[in-house]
Amino acid sequence: MSTLTHALEALATYCKDNQSLSGVTFHRGVEREALRVKKDTGRISHEPHPSSLGSALTHNSITTDYSESLMEFITGVHPSVEGVTDELESIHQVVQHELAKQNESLWPSSMPCYLSGNEDVPIAYYGESNTGKLKRVYREGLSNRYGRIMQCIAGMHYNFSFDSEFWQFFEAYKDKHGLSPQQKQDFQSDHYFALIRNFRRNSWVLSLLFGASPAVDQSFLTNKPATLDTLQDHTWFGSQATSLRMSDLGYQNKAQADLYVCYNEVGTYISTIKKALQTPYPAYQDIGTKVDGEYRQLNTNLLQIENEYYSDIRPKRVAKSGEHPSTALKERGIEYIEVRIMDLDPSSPIGMQASTLYFIDTFLLYCMLHSDKKLSSEECHQLRLTQQDIAEHGQDLAREFNFGQGPIALRSQTERLLTELAEVAEVLSKLTGNPAYKEAVALQSKKLTDGSLPSASLLNLCQEKGGYQTAMLALSNQQQDKWLSKPISDDLLSRFADKAKRSLAEQKEIEAHDEINFDDFLNHYLKQQ
Repeated sequence: MSTLTHALEALATYCKDNQSLSGVTFHRGVEREALRVKKDTGRISHEPHPSSLGSALTHNSITTDYSESLMEFITGVHPSVEGVTDELESIHQVVQHELAKQNESLWPSSMPCYLSGNEDVPIAYYGESNTGKLKRVYREGLSNRYGRIMQCIAGMHYNFSFDSEFWQFFEAYKDKHGLSPQQKQDFQSDHYFALIRNFRRNSWVLSLLFGASPAVDQSFLTNKPATLDTLQDHTWFGSQATSLRMSDLGYQNKAQADLYVCYNEVGTYISTIKKALQTPYPAYQDIGTKVDGEYRQLNTNLLQIENEYYSDIRPKRVAKSGEHPSTALKERGIEYIEVRIMDLDPSSPIGMQASTLYFIDTFLLYCMLHSDKKLSSEECHQLRLTQQDIAEHGQDLAREFNFGQGPIALRSQTERLLTELAEVAEVLSKLTGNPAYKEAVALQSKKLTDGSLPSASLLNLCQEKGGYQTAMLALSNQQQDKWLSKPISDDLLSRFADKAKRSLAEQKEIEAHDEINFDDFLNHYLKQQ
């Protein structure tokens, strides 16, 4: 009996024997990014973040990411997939109605619209408080280090955790009884890291099945890479690519290429990140920190702050006010994980399908139950190469890739993994009484036989419409028209108007209560880091 099968049988038995355990409950939330563009041209908006939607600094569900024009929608934590999608739909309905008033809509895909250069991308503004200035200067640093165009890539981040009842089962399954609070914290953190390690071993399948960025506007890159072909209307594409967003053409960071972040223990993970925060980097030293009275970046180290480290998954803990992420992890352990590998789904008006979220839930439980084998630096390196290779060539299912045991055909490896995921989904559907888990895995298996990979569908649309920019603009306006055709309730408008008003007032209050200048505030912040 495999480790996975044994764990699933144990979970099913535990749920049956413990009447207090009604089923398996996950907690999840989503962050969806999307560029604001002009409806008529598809060009990036240069208008400020709409004040009618509140303060980007303090609003809890509508904010901005890197650019003033790169919106970010954040859901609360929900015990159901439908809770997440319902909240996202409410946010989108309100936002799309507001954007239509200023002739704007949301860009539907991960790779950005036509951009005339770095200066075409407005950096996000968060007001004049020290906290707001810190966010702004950090983004100035990203601009000077990597350029603004790369920062306009959008994605979907999935925040996920197990509930207390699952941890009761898992402690019993691992024969850990009578743990103290500190031991429970360490136990959960250790096994979240096991999940992360198995995620990294298998996350290529998410790029394959959900990658939807095989094409880019030519303005995204200075020169055409040899790996891309040319389509009419200023489009470059990978004929077999699944996710250029997750390839070396997307989130590029050569400075971090040799940064080995260990996912084996909390302590080593934190120490590795801390070292990068304290290690000067010559190219960034050449940029300077504060020149002629203007900040160019927060510091000249390999990382300005912890979030600058690019990863397809992160361990997370909600931080207290003024607390650094690694400090929160060290003090209170891992609370949830953040999946960052997912492309936006251009075919969905909210950037994702409910079935996708069910699949991710299944995948993450699989990663938790599969094994807790540690990762070596050599394995990490090979996993990264394979991930990149599949991002660029994954539509070719007959192609062989190295998954750690030598070359294997992608179709064979995917079918094997989906068979194991189907086993997990079967148990989840039985325990929860929800067939959506089984249906989600079956839907992905179907993609291997009917050629319906999202990346292939997007390339077909670009061919049909005459290019990436034209195709995505048409889809953007089509989706907004559907939102505008739906009646919006007075209650929904009132709730979001109140949230916007409160967030603006909160920003003013923060600005009014700053007691030190920004130089001193930044010095204090960096010393804590």
